[in-house]
Amino acid sequence: MLVLGSLLALLSGMLNAAAAALEKREGMRTATGHRGLRLLGALARRPLWALAIVLSGFAWLSEAAALATAPVPVVATLRNAGRGMLVVGGARWLDESFTPLEVGGVVLAGVGGAITALGSANSDVVRKPLSNLTELWVAALCALAALIVSRLSSRVAVHGRPWRRGHAPASDGRSRRANVAGVVTGTAVGLLFAATGVYTKEIGDTFAVHGPSGFTAVVASGSPWLMLALTVWAQSLIQQAFRLANAASVSAANASVASLGLIAAGFALYGEKVPGGFSGVLLFGGMVISIAGTVVLLASRPGMSKPPGQG
Repeated sequence: MLVLGSLLALLSGMLNAAAAALEKREGMRTATGHRGLRLLGALARRPLWALAIVLSGFAWLSEAAALATAPVPVVATLRNAGRGMLVVGGARWLDESFTPLEVGGVVLAGVGGAITALGSANSDVVRKPLSNLTELWVAALCALAALIVSRLSSRVAVHGRPWRRGHAPASDGRSRRANVAGVVTGTAVGLLFAATGVYTKEIGDTFAVHGPSGFTAVVASGSPWLMLALTVWAQSLIQQAFRLANAASVSAANASVASLGLIAAGFALYGEKVPGGFSGVLLFGGMVISIAGTVVLLASRPGMSKPPGQG
């Protein structure tokens, strides 16, 4: 089951990477100054952006199945492996450019995830239904943290304007302030995705234990509804982030934070055992490397780039 769960986690990461590339491309081609739900409404009218949401849905199904068949740290980190596709895709398809430091940050985030997965490969799958109250606490804590971080991003982005059709970016490509704001916003998205990861596990575990008859229990729980609300918020934030920084940088930041948050939930909420010995060193070493990758992305100076479709 570990092999199956690992493959599903990788598939989830690859589908999410493809969805992020489509979202970024269509978002940059949508001439609007709207934010939040209005921005999502404008993007929803673009067929390729809608296709990206469909891909994200399949990625979620793969993640739910993976969390039901493999330990949380394995799934949370291996799903990030596909994020590296966004460096190649960003350079070739999104007209993005990357400095060596940015590439290094993305690589560190991915390598850290792989090491973390190795450290927890021998862990058992724990299925422990959470109470509705616990689910509410998870939503409240992650939402509060995301709100604080997104507010910080808004302050950082004062001089980092998103691209609009017909307007070239500043002379230095993406401004450093805009780049940092985009990565910080990606971090806020990661906090929300950490919570949706918990709800995804809850839903996946319920179906794994009860089969199709678990549908009633899922609908009666808070998991799908809290997940839906946080996902809409996360989508609105990530579209803003894509307008400020490279898709790979934003995705690496949100994936690293989401993975670390879900791993912490596995230990704190589900009672998964912290591996000892060399496995423990790999687990925590990988987490440190993932954090270092996110810090490098924050500190990197953005490369020259232009909006898709600009000649």
